[in-house]
Amino acid sequence: MSVDTYGKVYLVGAGPGNPELLTQKALRLIQRADIVLYDRLVNPFMLQLVKPDAVLIDVGRKPYHIHVQQQDINEQLIKSAKQYECVVRLKGGDPAIFGRVHEEVVALSNLDIPFEIVPGITSASAAASSLGIGLTIRDISTSVTLTTGHFKDDMPCSIDVSSLLKHGTLAIYMGVKKLKRIMDKIFENTHVDYPVVIIYQTSTT
Repeated sequence: MSVDTYGKVYLVGAGPGNPELLTQKALRLIQRADIVLYDRLVNPFMLQLVKPDAVLIDVGRKPYHIHVQQQDINEQLIKSAKQYECVVRLKGGDPAIFGRVHEEVVALSNLDIPFEIVPGITSASAAASSLGIGLTIRDISTSVTLTTGHFKDDMPCSIDVSSLLKHGTLAIYMGVKKLKRIMDKIFENTHVDYPVVIIYQTSTT
């Protein structure tokens, strides 16, 4: 590649874990990629889909460990785009749902590096399907709110319970570590003992 040009970066959703739940576009890009920067939640079997000479870089953020900082990931994306024509940033679930895609888009846009966001199946959808239910149910739950139990720099938990009070479903991502605090906060704000389902590593096989 010319030193004055960049390759294209694809911010790809790997889905909830099961390789069969990859979109066709995600599969094609993984197979075509010159380099893949992948997250901790990406199923290792998906990495076997790359071509033999593709470069694999683990940029996963591991709980309770010193992990790769987002700024370092941004810089690695830029460096990769300078060296390779097809760069895949492979993220668990959907990159636009708690996937830090905004930070990476800004970093790429600031240098006019071409990119594309490729959606993936988010874990809330996979969790509901594994239970044989929907995230919405007519006359019971008419909306869905996606929120997180993990905030930047361990900021205080601030779960929005308004959807519950309006007959909606509340799907909380990354909430295991602060589960008791979250449940106490929900009850404190609603005074309702809502039915709760906790699902861990849904659709990983």
